[in-house]
Amino acid sequence: MAEVQDELGFLADAHDRFCAIRRKFHERPEIGFEEDWTSQELAGHLAALGCTISRKIGGTGFVATLPGGTGRAVALRTDMDALPQSEKSGLPYASTTAGRMHACGHDGHMTLLLATAELLSRSGSLPGPVHFICQPAEEIGCGADAMIADGLFDLIDPALTFGFHNWPELPVGTISARPGAIMAAYRKIAFTLDGKGGHAALPQLSDDMYGALAALITRMNARMRAELPGTAFAFTQNIGGSAANIIPGHLGASASFRYVEPEHGEIAAGIASEVADEIAAAFGLRATAEVTRVFNLTRNAADAVELVASVTQAAERGLAWQDARAASMVAEDFGSMIEDRPGCYFWIGAGMQSGALHNDRFDFNEDLLLTAPQLLADVLRRALS
Repeated sequence: MAEVQDELGFLADAHDRFCAIRRKFHERPEIGFEEDWTSQELAGHLAALGCTISRKIGGTGFVATLPGGTGRAVALRTDMDALPQSEKSGLPYASTTAGRMHACGHDGHMTLLLATAELLSRSGSLPGPVHFICQPAEEIGCGADAMIADGLFDLIDPALTFGFHNWPELPVGTISARPGAIMAAYRKIAFTLDGKGGHAALPQLSDDMYGALAALITRMNARMRAELPGTAFAFTQNIGGSAANIIPGHLGASASFRYVEPEHGEIAAGIASEVADEIAAAFGLRATAEVTRVFNLTRNAADAVELVASVTQAAERGLAWQDARAASMVAEDFGSMIEDRPGCYFWIGAGMQSGALHNDRFDFNEDLLLTAPQLLADVLRRALS
């Protein structure tokens, strides 16, 4: 208990310093696989704490290892990328790059990881090494897979791997997760319609392309609602049409499908194929459906969740544990890192002071820097033991 209070005192004393680091990240956002300055800056801070840096894992990704004894290793992951949107917060440290913004709090995540590493570096010898996984391109769903393909888990072999995200939907001071699915899988379903186009003055000589598209959307929505309740399906894009007096011969529409039951991915692919065939037959044209994986399901190991819960409840930090009642339909590529190895992804309550994630006025809640790093450090210590 004394160590907890000492470390909380350190975080309070160092709060301005960590806020300055976070704001520097916020000012210079970089999107997926372009995090050259970001990764160099973060790696420099971690190297100064005694970490060994292994670079160019998944492009701009890297691993910083805080050495320890011969015991088992553990890992903590942060994302580094920003979003391709313009910031409208008006903050003095707002993005200085047009069309780029840290609207998901990854600037804060990097700073939380850095503060955690500093606490561990100050606490004496560790029984085993701690690997800090600094991942690019989470927002586009490619970064985790890129690091894995580049040999991430040949380089390191953590017994447990942890990930986290600031969560505005939870009040500040709340930590939450659940065993099993915590973040949804995400598939893109793209439909194409090919038929005979023509002049809008002579529609009888063309295929009813928009009638077919409307029927496809209506039929797909109806079947998904009826056959896959508890999932999130929505059409989000349409492609086609170049002028008001031309009936296009090619149309497309894409949908987002998110789910937490592994079998639902194959079921949805089957429904999409059947609907495309139905529309092709009914309207006398060609129709296809293509399903693309964007994010894997993020599934937590029960014992790793219990570890985070017990550490949260074991000391007075002003933090409280809350069992997550359901998985989020938001997707997260950390699922690839714990698909075949145990780990836990959990939410750190951030409150709604800046609104929801991905809005153009979002700003990471710096109050999290006062307590969350101490929790993360204790989670890693417990995992090492």
